[in-house]
Amino acid sequence: MNDDITSILLPHARLDVFALDAGTLATAGKLADDWRFARVQVDVVDGGMEAAIERYSAAASPELIIIETNDISDNFTAQLETLAGVCAEGTDAVVIGPANDVHLYRSLVGMGVRDYLVRPVTEDELVSVIAKSLVDKRGISGSRLVAVAGAKGGVGTTAMAQSLAWLIAENLGQKTLLLDGAGSRGTTGVAFGVEPSIGFSEAVRIGQGGSEDDLRRIIQPATDHLSMMVFGSEPLLTESPDADSVEALLDRLMKTYPVIIMDLSGASPAVQKRVMARAAEVVVVSTPHLTALRNGRALVNEIKHLRNGLAAVDFVINKHSMPSADEVPVGDIKKLLDIEPAARIAYAPKVFMSAEMTGKPVGGAKPEVLKDLLPIAQKAAGLADAVVKKEEGFSLRKLLGKGK
Repeated sequence: MNDDITSILLPHARLDVFALDAGTLATAGKLADDWRFARVQVDVVDGGMEAAIERYSAAASPELIIIETNDISDNFTAQLETLAGVCAEGTDAVVIGPANDVHLYRSLVGMGVRDYLVRPVTEDELVSVIAKSLVDKRGISGSRLVAVAGAKGGVGTTAMAQSLAWLIAENLGQKTLLLDGAGSRGTTGVAFGVEPSIGFSEAVRIGQGGSEDDLRRIIQPATDHLSMMVFGSEPLLTESPDADSVEALLDRLMKTYPVIIMDLSGASPAVQKRVMARAAEVVVVSTPHLTALRNGRALVNEIKHLRNGLAAVDFVINKHSMPSADEVPVGDIKKLLDIEPAARIAYAPKVFMSAEMTGKPVGGAKPEVLKDLLPIAQKAAGLADAVVKKEEGFSLRKLLGKGK
C-alpha cells in the first residue's frame, strides 16, 4: 500500500472492532484519538465472533468490521459464513488471529475477507489495513491529490500549481487534472488559453449528483495528458461552495485522474483546511521575504498540527534573487520555519507574465526555469521509480511505462 494513504484524513465511515486480547483492545482504542480518524466512527467491543453475529442480527453492519479470534479451525470459518449472512452487502471484514497460517489466509481471502493479521497487531498495521479498505471503497486508492497553498497573496501560488501540473503531465507522462479553487476569481484558464465553461457551484453540484457525461463535459483538455477545471460565469462576490461539497467533487474526479493538483490560493479557509488534510502531498509557496515567511511559518505550524507532522509537505521559495529586495538568507529560513525549503525558483517576471498572458505555460516555453520543481513533481505524483533522462540541459523524469 502507498504510504500516502495512511497520512490523510480518512473519509466518513463506521468501523467496529471486536477484540479478545487486552493488547488488541488497547491498540484499537487509540484509533479514536488519531487525527486521521476524525471522521470515522470507531466502536471497540470486548468480544469476538459471537458478539459480532449477535450485533448484526439486530442492527446494520458498518463499512468495515475487524474480528479477533483464538480459534482458526473449521468451526471459525463456519461462523464467518453465518456472519456474512447477517451483514449488509459491501461490508468488509478483517480477521486478527493467533498464528501465521498461509493456508488459512488463502481460505479467508477466498471467502471474501479483506485481510488476515497475526496477533499482536501494531497501531501502524491496524491503521494501514483500515485506511486501505476505506479508501478503496471510494475507488480512489491509486490517485494522488496535491494541494498547493500560498503563505500570502502575491507569492506565485497559482504559477507554482500550474507548473507542477505541467511537469507531472508533460514531463512525467501522467494523466493530470488541474483544478482552480478560486472559482470565478481564478486565472488558470487564461494561462493555458482555456475558457471557463461553468461556475464553481454548478461544477460541485454535478460532482455530487451529475452523470459521468455531465462531468466529462465540464473538464477541458489542455494537452494530451493535462486537463483543466476552471470556473467562470458567477459573480466574484458569490459565496464559495462548502468543504463537504468540494470534497464530493474531488472524490468523483479521483476515480478518473491519477493526479489532481488543486490551487488553493483563492479557496475559502474551510476548503483549504479540508483539502490539505486529505491531500497526499501539500506544497506551500512563499517568497524569501520576512512578511511572507512569517505567514509561511504560521501556515506550516497549522498544517503540522492538522496532519500530525510534515512528512508529506514541501516548502517552495519562489521569486528568489529579486533585485533590490531584502531577502532572508536560506539558512535563516530553515531556522525560522523548522523545515528545509524543498526548492527555490528564481525571480523571472517576464517568463511568468508572458506565460499568463499568452497561454503558453512556463514548462513549455522556458522549461529550465522549473528544473528545481522536478523532484517535487516526482514526489507529488508518487513516482518513486521514474527514469532520469537528460534533455534540454536539465533532468526530465520519464516513466518506464505510460501514465494511467
